[in-house]
Amino acid sequence: MTPPWPALLALVSAFGFALASVLMRRALEHTAPLTATVVSVTCTAAMLWALAGLTVPLGRALVPEIVPFAVAGLVAPGLGRLCLFSGVARLGVARSAALVSTTPLVAVLLAVAVLGERPSHLLLAGAAAIVVGGVLLSTRSGGDRAWRRRDLVFPLLAALAFAARDVVSRWGLRLYGEPLLAAAVAAATSVAVVALVGAARRVELRVPRAALGLVAASGLSEGIAYLTMWWALAQAHVSLVSPLVNTHPIFALALATALLRDLERVTWRVAVGAVLIVGGVFVVVRVGG
Repeated sequence: MTPPWPALLALVSAFGFALASVLMRRALEHTAPLTATVVSVTCTAAMLWALAGLTVPLGRALVPEIVPFAVAGLVAPGLGRLCLFSGVARLGVARSAALVSTTPLVAVLLAVAVLGERPSHLLLAGAAAIVVGGVLLSTRSGGDRAWRRRDLVFPLLAALAFAARDVVSRWGLRLYGEPLLAAAVAAATSVAVVALVGAARRVELRVPRAALGLVAASGLSEGIAYLTMWWALAQAHVSLVSPLVNTHPIFALALATALLRDLERVTWRVAVGAVLIVGGVFVVVRVGG
């Protein structure tokens, strides 16, 4: 019988990802997504490096096998989080979180394209549930705040970035046995990438006092979510952990309903769409894993 701790850790991770998005939604009332991304990713990287320094010989980062994780860091967490925060600012937490949770489907599709695998009927059924959920999320209702359908591209780009990171990281971890240090290297690369994006766009990276604590807390919450996810993966199979981690839209729905009533309204379409997407992702991961 599988011990309960990996499942509990995976659920803690899901809650951490949801809380990070809710905190960031509040912070984005006072700052821009790019500025928030730089601070958030920097906080995550600092946390990961501090923990890696306490638990792993840092010399292990100076080996050729670390290169895939530095490459993965070019797209995530930095650019992926920038796309996610841009979606949160435009679409709200619940809708963005549900769309980003399609990451496992995107990863499976990338694996199918790269490896030539043939999807099963169950996997296609899970994909269909995700598509229906996405259609519901892209449908406006009378009580919705103003948003543009083209803004749906931001969380979908975030899902693509996170999926690309996952595919590259899974390949890299076949040869490299230090996931915490690998994540720290990826985060450091991401800090450099988003800082360069900010410099190229000549953005003044100053966070107002009203948003600084929220942005930092969001970054730390995201870091804790990553840590608990890896801890769970160290004790149980991906087929158990990943579906539970990807329940984060359900937590996001609950937190947004309780804490963001003045900023966004969770409609029945958003709720049903999120449930369909989470259910579809569960099927995709269980079948594809």
